[in-house]
Amino acid sequence: MPDARTDLKDPFAALAPPPVQAEAADLARDAFTRAFRHAAAESSTFPQDALRKQCLDWIQSVPDSETRAPRMALLLSGLDQWGLAFSQAFGIQAIPPLTALIGALRTGLDPADDARFQQQFEALDTAETAAIDFKIALRRQIHMALWHAMAAGDSLEAVEPVIQALGSQLLALDAGMPELGWRLVSDTLAHIQIRLLEDPDATALAQSGTQCLFASLRQALPKEHHDRILAQAAQAVIAWQHARRPAGG
Repeated sequence: MPDARTDLKDPFAALAPPPVQAEAADLARDAFTRAFRHAAAESSTFPQDALRKQCLDWIQSVPDSETRAPRMALLLSGLDQWGLAFSQAFGIQAIPPLTALIGALRTGLDPADDARFQQQFEALDTAETAAIDFKIALRRQIHMALWHAMAAGDSLEAVEPVIQALGSQLLALDAGMPELGWRLVSDTLAHIQIRLLEDPDATALAQSGTQCLFASLRQALPKEHHDRILAQAAQAVIAWQHARRPAGG
């Protein structure tokens, strides 16, 4: 389906092209999921060494430090954003396995590599289009994970903090990326609507929680801006519906 990306000039693309950015988002999601589940269960030893090796194998699969640095920056940025989002949504002060993993990845850098990493990490915020494919994929994954957590809750009252956190993150994304943030917000709203369309038997909580989220955004955003976001989301949903129709239908 169409997403938030348009024909944008990405200063990260030369060293980390879109497929690499997508891999970074997926690896950050998978690594965070394992760390978060362990922190919640605390039933076994966290496989930090194995997970660190998996991350480093991906970072070091390219031959030179100039291309490894942006990979490290993308991965650690993703892990950090996952941790912040879930800490806010669930009122968690810290996620120790995640903190330990991030520390272990940083510890192995020599001074030169660390300087390159810092430069690339900071470059992610210098332009909205920097690693735009990564930003789209990462925020979509985080937002949809929170939405699914909301939909799986026990009651609307119980998941209200998650709804509020998701709404706050969408608003912060819109404010923090004045040119492109609204597209990423629209992308999330489109995917939420598509998820509900895919599952006609979605729980009442999924429906009501989504209504609360959309209502909060409508109240918080200027009407013209809000309408622009919803119109973009509606176009994406319509395109998705058309793509699902049988040929000749």
